[in-house]
Order: sequence, then C-alpha cells, then structure tokens
Amino acid sequence: MLAILYILFFGCVLGIFYLGWSLNDRITKKSKQETYNLSQISVVIPFRNEVSNIPNLLASIKQLTHLPLEFIWVNDHSEDLSLDTLKNLPTNHQLLHLPNGQSGKKAAIRAGIAHTKGSYILTWDADITVPKTYFEHLQKIPISALSIFPVCMQANSIWEVFYELDYYFLSSINVAVSGFTNPIVASGANLLFEKESFLACDSIQQHQHIASGDDQFLLDDFKKAGKSMQVITVNELCVTTTTPRSLKTFFQQRLRWIGKSTKIKDKTTTIIGFIGIIYIILYAYLLFTPNWQMILCAKTTCDILLFLPYLSVLKRKIISGFIPLFSLLYPIYFCLIGIQMFFIKPQWKGREISDI
Repeated sequence: MLAILYILFFGCVLGIFYLGWSLNDRITKKSKQETYNLSQISVVIPFRNEVSNIPNLLASIKQLTHLPLEFIWVNDHSEDLSLDTLKNLPTNHQLLHLPNGQSGKKAAIRAGIAHTKGSYILTWDADITVPKTYFEHLQKIPISALSIFPVCMQANSIWEVFYELDYYFLSSINVAVSGFTNPIVASGANLLFEKESFLACDSIQQHQHIASGDDQFLLDDFKKAGKSMQVITVNELCVTTTTPRSLKTFFQQRLRWIGKSTKIKDKTTTIIGFIGIIYIILYAYLLFTPNWQMILCAKTTCDILLFLPYLSVLKRKIISGFIPLFSLLYPIYFCLIGIQMFFIKPQWKGREISDI
C-alpha cells in the first residue's frame, strides 16, 4: 500500500512539475515586452586564482558576435599568475583590484558594480565560456529586475556525470517552481539584474560575515523587495563550466551551497526540501520491501522525466543514460552530505568558510 501511495503522490508531483515548466515558458515568452539593450549592460567578472580558466573565457569573449557596454574584471587578491592572463585587454575591458582589508566574491562584485556605467549588471564566473551568439540572443529577452540564465556544468569523465546530473536536478526544479512563484536558486555564474534595484535592496550588512552565497542572498533581497524575476531556458544563453575534478572538491562545493541556503528562510525552498527528503528516504526504505522492483522502475522513470526538459535546453540528452545509476546512488550521496554537514568546514580558494 505504501508503495502505491508513493508512486501516486510523486506522479502528481511530476504533473505539477511539467505544468510549472509550461507556465514558465509562457511567462518568459510574452510578446510586446521591452527587451534588453546591450548598451545598458555591464559585465562584472570577479576572480581569484583562475590562471587556468581566464584564457578560455577571454577566447570565448573575443568570438562574440555582439558586445555589451563593458567588461569589468575584479581581482580578489589572486596568488597565482591570473593577472598575467589579463594583459593587453581591449578598450571596453577594465581591471580592478580589491584593496587590502576587503576580500571575497561579495566584495569583488560590489567593487565592480561601483565602477559600472550600465543600468544592468551581468555577473559571470571566471571559469566559464560563453557561446558566440550570447549577446545576440540576450537582446531578445524581455526585461526583468532579475534574470537567471542557464549554466551547463559539463563533465569530462564518466564519474563526473554524477556531479553534472546533481546540479541539473535542482536547476530543472527551479524552472518548474518559477512557473508558479519566485525561483528558489540563482547562480552568479550567469546572472543579470537591474543595478538600481540591487543598490536599493542590497542587504550586504546582514550577511557580510558569511563568505558564501552572493547569488542566493541577492535572490532573497529581490524577493523581499517584490522585484520581478524570471528563469530563462534558452540554450544560446547557456554558459559552460566544468564539474568539480575530485570527490572532495564536489562535496566541498555542495556543502557551501547547502550552507548558504540554510541562512535564508524561504518557505517555498523549505517545502520543496521537505518533499525531496521524503522522496529519497521513502525510496531507500521501499527498496528493501517486496515491491522493490516496482519502486526502482517508478523512481527511475520519474527522475528521467524530471531531468529531460533541462537536458533538452542544454542539449545534453546524451547523459540521460546515466540517470538510472544516479537514481540508485543518490540516497548514499544524500546520507554522506548530511553527515559531512556536522563535521566539515567548507573551503573556497584556499580560505575556510567559517560561517555558513
């Protein structure tokens, strides 16, 4: 009986999920809306110790068919040769340095914003690459106070596909949620927002002591201020980055993400998190019952259907064959993350994040 209820309940959840995707597409594709003007967009790129990644980003920027107003690079006390990769920048690029006494991505982003000329701020991470028609398609997007663009975290090995799928799982849910209400996550790797709104509702003084979470706190600030926001599912606006290169780095990244989320009290996120916990715990329990084959088949089918819309946007359907294995291993990963939360302090760029 429990197995049947489990399948029926999450079958309904799946139906709501697809309705949310449909509603989000309608919201972001409304006609007769004002679209972004590239001459009003300033790109801010904070970086620290990215000597191996900056050349790739620069190469993709040079191939862009359309350009924004400016690019502002902000150096967060890099200790490698990152600055050597930024010599002889084009005229529409500017390089800034955080002064002594200031550090972290939050400080770097705000330092960059202080020097921008545009009305809209687009933040990129330094470890991404962008498609050459990125800005050509961006200027067709309806204006919103906050626009969340897709990120492809592409794996370079079979094992790293698990990391990639884990990221897409939440990203896909985020699109569905946005069809009904405000999004629950945002990535600073590819995030566009109105400067005036940011300056008006920025709550940096309340979370400055927390090293991580610049994007999530920004999202929360815009929610509280009642600003318009949208999640865009356009492949041509998808930036690409790589997955973590080791299991340790992967867990460090996920612990940072979970840590910053716990600092933001959001009812929608709490409800979805609670449903997710039930989804995983009951699944693990039912695998040890006589109906385990039915549960395994149902859970795998449900996960495939949850992933497919986002994999289609990113043109990564090729990795869908790994979803059954992902579904089987996910309860183990879920338990490991839960245990590590109590014993491990995440680090980022050689700095311990002491308060997340």
